[in-house]
Amino acid sequence: MSEEVRGRDVTIRFDGKKCIHSRNCVLGRPDVFVPNAKGAWIHPDRATPADVAHLALTCPSGAISWERNDGGPAEAPPLVNTVQLRENGPLALHAELAIAGQPAGFRRPTSRSATAATSVPGSARPASPRAKSPKRFPPAMARSP
Repeated sequence: MSEEVRGRDVTIRFDGKKCIHSRNCVLGRPDVFVPNAKGAWIHPDRATPADVAHLALTCPSGAISWERNDGGPAEAPPLVNTVQLRENGPLALHAELAIAGQPAGFRRPTSRSATAATSVPGSARPASPRAKSPKRFPPAMARSP
């Protein structure tokens, strides 16, 4: 289920297939995302474009995206790529993502095993949770037998 709701200053897009129900939207702005409502449940005019942008950035799945209607700046890739471990184990990626060579937005939750198919453009190879380098200690930190 995908929805697009155009407001005066900002358009909010919601992709139900991506949503992992972290509840950041309804807890962060229950006036904008009204849970269990009959009829319209997304109300972009109840927040500023900056508030909607911040709310979208707190959505770990990337299910919420936005576009400014007033000519303001669009969402851009983060300055620093991050991976956060979320409750119950999924990883939340925040970077300019490509999956199977196709652009995939800036936010996505994924299981640890699925990150092998996810890459960050410009990186030498896909991220792999299984590729671990051996721990090496500097001589001053090396343990004695």
